[in-house]
This record gives sequence, C-alpha cells and structure tokens, in this order.
Amino acid sequence: MDSDQSVVEARKADAKASQGKSLIGEKVVLVPYMREHVPRYHQWMQDPALLLATGSEPLTLDQEYQMHLSWTTDPNKHTFIVLDKELIQGDFVPGNPHVEAMVGDVNIYMNDPRDPHLAEIEIMIAESERWFTGFV
Repeated sequence: MDSDQSVVEARKADAKASQGKSLIGEKVVLVPYMREHVPRYHQWMQDPALLLATGSEPLTLDQEYQMHLSWTTDPNKHTFIVLDKELIQGDFVPGNPHVEAMVGDVNIYMNDPRDPHLAEIEIMIAESERWFTGFV
C-alpha cells in the first residue's frame, strides 16, 4: 500500500473513531453533524447573506440530506455543529442533537493526502444574534 493510500485509510479510521464524539468548551459544545440537524441547517442556508459568505448555492431539503450523507461518510471532511451552552435545554447529553441550541457549524477539510496533520478549518456562526459574542 502506498503512503497516500495509507493516509486515506488512517483518515477513514479516524473518522469512524470520531463519530459520536463531542468537544465541550467554555461557551460552546461541538457535536457531530447529525441527520436531526439538517432541517435547521437547511433553514440557515436559505439566507442570501450566509450563502454569499460561505460561497454556497441554495439546496432543496432533499439535497441537504444527500449532502449530509456525503459529509458524514467522507474521511477527508469532518463537520461539527456548534451548540451554544446557554441554549441547551436541561443537561448536555452526548448523542442528543440538542437542535434547540444550534448556532453554527465547523468544517474540517483534510486536504493534503501526504500530511494527515494538516487541515483547513471553517467556522460559521449562522445565528446573527450570536455574532460578536465571543464564540470565535
């Protein structure tokens, strides 16, 4: 197996291992992008300002579900939903999508097959009332 193929296989293993993992910070929790998040995400991506800022095209809800499947199965992409800890109803429960607390997303692109430690990261805070509140 050549080194590029080894990196791809390692990324697939990392992607499987990271599924279901959450990252808990001071103000936010990052959770894996789940099917339950798609309707709210789709709602965000109907906003012309967000489409322009992200360089995205508007999709139908069905296309958004297809995109979700693509993102969650690609070993070179990792997507997390940003939850505002103040908006989580009750206690944070890993595996619960906590849709009520969604404020944005984080995308990690593993673009260099030769370097598994190099990535591009994009952060989007989609809820405008959460802009300029210290998340990023």
